[in-house]
Amino acid sequence: MAKFVRTIRNNWKKSTFGAVAVIYGINYGHEKYKVQQLMRKYCEEAVQYGDIPVPPTLKPRHVTVILNPAANRKKAKANFEKYCAPLLHLAGYTVNVVLTESEGQARTLAADVKDSDMIVVAGGDGTLSETVTGLMRAHGRVKCPVGVLPLGRTNSVACALLGLGREGTVSPGEMAAAAMAVVRGQTKTIDSIKVDVVQEEGTPPKPVYGLSGIRWGVYRDALSKQDRYWYLGPLRGYASVLFNSLHKEPIAAHVVFTHACDGCSRCYESRTDLHPTQQHRWYHYLVPSFTKKPPEVPQVNYQYVVNTKCGEVSELDLTGVDINISCPAVSRDSRGVRVSSGPLNPSWSEYVEEGWRRVRGELPTAQEQLEAQQLEIVPVTQLQENEEKWFSIDNEEYEVRHIRVTLMPKSVQVFLPQQPQT
Repeated sequence: MAKFVRTIRNNWKKSTFGAVAVIYGINYGHEKYKVQQLMRKYCEEAVQYGDIPVPPTLKPRHVTVILNPAANRKKAKANFEKYCAPLLHLAGYTVNVVLTESEGQARTLAADVKDSDMIVVAGGDGTLSETVTGLMRAHGRVKCPVGVLPLGRTNSVACALLGLGREGTVSPGEMAAAAMAVVRGQTKTIDSIKVDVVQEEGTPPKPVYGLSGIRWGVYRDALSKQDRYWYLGPLRGYASVLFNSLHKEPIAAHVVFTHACDGCSRCYESRTDLHPTQQHRWYHYLVPSFTKKPPEVPQVNYQYVVNTKCGEVSELDLTGVDINISCPAVSRDSRGVRVSSGPLNPSWSEYVEEGWRRVRGELPTAQEQLEAQQLEIVPVTQLQENEEKWFSIDNEEYEVRHIRVTLMPKSVQVFLPQQPQT
């Protein structure tokens, strides 16, 4: 024993390296074992759904998967085939995988989808936003349920809907859990936002739809550069905030908005989501349903609800280092689109602390905020010559312009897990 201790002491560098390697190997093997056991459990459950007999008069359930193979540094396809596709096949789905080949192609692919019982988006926030945009532009609504598989680098929508951890750290078990949410068939109808460019001359661009929101300001700019610090792995977001902490130039915008409304007599006619849902026909009881529906909630007759602020137009000037517009699905407990501005002149430590909160996926600290049904954002920040400013819609970059944001209530039906994953 004494000789062993002397050997360790005399070769402490090699001993330390060996101990770290052994600990890493044990942890890696343990995580692989946990994932295998979880996949085994999910596969056994998926088989039970696949064994349900289908009447001869009905076709097998058909799912179209829009997969972005370039997502997450080209790891998305391998992760889908390993952790998601087997569960869909075992559940008895007819799976049609469509690969995107260029940026923006998911919009066209989604618009061309026909005769599909559901659409599953395998990628990040950008792929999901493009898919929803294509469906809304083509049909004015999303006609079938949408599944979200968090296989991209940024997965803020999936993390908020599926109850996952931070945006950039989605584990294989969480990918499989997202696929099982599709298999189990429990859905929820959520709100989306419609973003239009307001311009006086020429034909305006087509609207963009999102499920997460809009980010504009120094934190968005800093986090958009985090890929430069790829060599730091999971710490790249923290490093990006830290190394870009000297540029804290505030931005300003004039906001014209109408107050958020849960539903009232004023907006009843224009909002179809407030109308009573259609009752089951007699033949629905003869045809089996493969989609689990949540318990029915008693209907409220919004024709008799009074809200004097509904439709009232207000104006406000926002100034701060950043401005965030969040959808209800992400902002949580919000009646409408939540608009918030960050601090005006934060100290270096306050800036870094707030930036690291954003990296961890926490909601931004707001200096001033409001909830709106519709709003217009008029940038008033002066740009220098040849200078370009960008904001992000669901983490996709767009040039800063005068925009109109409209809340689209109950417009997208998504699959949710039975129990939020932690």
